[in-house]
Amino acid sequence: MRSSPSVTAEAPTAPAPLEAMALPALIGAELAGPLSLMQGVMQDIKRNRGITRSQVAALNDSLAWAQRIAQQSQQIPRLAGGRLRQSHERLSLDQMLMDVVVSRGPLFRKTGVEIEHHLRQVDVIVDPGLLCSLLEVVVDWAVEQGKRLQLSLTIKNWPEYGVLVLKASQHVATADDARGQGGADTLNWHMLQQIAQVMGLMVDRVVGTDHTVLRIEFPRTVKELEGLTAVEVDVGRDSHSRYSDSKPLAGHRLLLVTADRNLRAHVKHICSSLGLVMDTALNPEHAVRFCEQDKPHVIVIDQELRDEIFEELREDLLRSDINFPFVEIARDSNTFEMSNWMGGSISRISRDVLDAQLPSILAMELAKVL
Repeated sequence: MRSSPSVTAEAPTAPAPLEAMALPALIGAELAGPLSLMQGVMQDIKRNRGITRSQVAALNDSLAWAQRIAQQSQQIPRLAGGRLRQSHERLSLDQMLMDVVVSRGPLFRKTGVEIEHHLRQVDVIVDPGLLCSLLEVVVDWAVEQGKRLQLSLTIKNWPEYGVLVLKASQHVATADDARGQGGADTLNWHMLQQIAQVMGLMVDRVVGTDHTVLRIEFPRTVKELEGLTAVEVDVGRDSHSRYSDSKPLAGHRLLLVTADRNLRAHVKHICSSLGLVMDTALNPEHAVRFCEQDKPHVIVIDQELRDEIFEELREDLLRSDINFPFVEIARDSNTFEMSNWMGGSISRISRDVLDAQLPSILAMELAKVL
């Protein structure tokens, strides 16, 4: 009988300062990785008296890896000094988290990382730069721990704090993979701890034999109120203007399957702000004919029209492209579900949060195939 995994829990207390020799030793150990790769490539170049494109790419990747370590080695002591000037602003934690995940999309595909999201809309009042750095290092540290990431963002009942939970594990647990690529106490982990301490966040980590779970609580979480406040309206407008300025999705084609005129107008307005080209199918049969002539980049369907014909179309498209993106617009309120990164599931969003969340979901879905 398999024994229960041993678990080590760390209390959510401030991290102890690194000893004088601990940080240099950790930096040296982590630099050994990229330096070893660069040394191996250089030996191959000398032996073959020439360099290939793959070797150039390997050298660039190793150099970027080493530069990242060098940057963190400078940032950790600065954070530990506690002399940072912070600018506290109201920020969308779920939006910024998805931005980071989308930016890591190429890395996930390259390294075979599978990620699942269950994110609730959460606003916090923190420093923008520190929050961005925290989320980036959280994701980078998680990838060190395993190839299967489960990410959730909720608000606990009392006190009403936003809670970010990330579980990292291997696709298939083995003794060699039990602690990920470099163990839990990597340079990224110390960076994460220091940033969280400066921001006044509570961090808890549980390390098991086949998984690692990270929990971060945000004390300065904006409480939900009935109706829209002036601040909420401003945040929504800023979110749209940011997408409109850069239009990272511009030129891609979206097929909306709906017979609802109001929903069609609503989604068309959002697509226009993103630079997306929108076509409409009034029913699944029409959608099938449309895809036979010109396959779109993403399909959005009204929940009321999701039938057997649409499921057959979906299966056909997934057979040719396992990551082909689909989004379902649900009738029920407060619906927000992200598909997993490796395909097979479908993202769902309710009408009441289309303006706030549809741009992010479309960015995430299209990142799978771009």
